[in-house]
Amino acid sequence: MTARTALIVEDEAMIAELVATMLESDGITTTICPSVAEAMRQLEAHPCAVALVDLTLPDGEPDAFIAAARARGSHVIVMSGDPDRLAGYAPLPLLEKPFRMKAMLEQVRQALPVAD
Repeated sequence: MTARTALIVEDEAMIAELVATMLESDGITTTICPSVAEAMRQLEAHPCAVALVDLTLPDGEPDAFIAAARARGSHVIVMSGDPDRLAGYAPLPLLEKPFRMKAMLEQVRQALPVAD
């Protein structure tokens, strides 16, 4: 696992690109996956340090992906525009949409391993 890598599991292209741009400007390598299936394939091939996961994806709930990512040691940050649904994922870090990019970046920085 690369220390500064993020997997963005988000089907809304504009949001995914904004998140990726912000993270990349901070030196974090990103990969965007617009579906649970693609995220699972990517996780198998290239584990990540942190995964930002939207709860509403075209191919279903991301719960299996979240469990798989956590089992591989990835930190997971959950994103949603539905605060009631989001609350069900506590104690994981939560981002309620719309969120401030600086707040998202701070959560990712906190999740990343400290450089040696």
